[in-house]
Amino acid sequence: MPSRSPDCTISTIAYHIDDLPTNLRIFALDLVESNMMELYMKSKDGWCREDKEEEMQDVQSRYLVAFHGNVPVGMIHFQFLEEETMTDRDAEVAYCYEIQVIPEFQRKGIGAYLIGLLETIGRATKMEKVMLTVFKANKSAIKFYIDQMQYQYDEISPCVCLTRGRASRFDYEILSKSLA
Repeated sequence: MPSRSPDCTISTIAYHIDDLPTNLRIFALDLVESNMMELYMKSKDGWCREDKEEEMQDVQSRYLVAFHGNVPVGMIHFQFLEEETMTDRDAEVAYCYEIQVIPEFQRKGIGAYLIGLLETIGRATKMEKVMLTVFKANKSAIKFYIDQMQYQYDEISPCVCLTRGRASRFDYEILSKSLA
């Protein structure tokens, strides 16, 4: 089970994209847009709601949605993937595309709880690690993952596998946590 329980009462439901109700699809996309659009706008790729919607509705997409009562307050969007490594073998990973919590429920442990659930699911499905991409400008997220959740820069993260000059051209890093 996750190492930390949230500081409020929540329930969590897991969904495959095929089973995610329309209202929760809209909730998830709206939440990403409200929480992240500013960071996306500052990134090299910018923000495009249609592109994000397409990504979030990919056939491999899965969700963990956190509810306070009957009200959704947070979610993780993830997929089980084979991800490249610095060797000739790909790694089986649970890739976290988005983790978002509505502002009034942030800093209550819901994000840590959801990441912990994803790690538990990853172990149960024999994934090697959990991976995620984070904007370099999102300093609070990097601090959360590294300091609180014990993630580290992955071997394929630009700051690890490229020279400093080449890595500086990227506005993101890739973090991971081994599930072994």
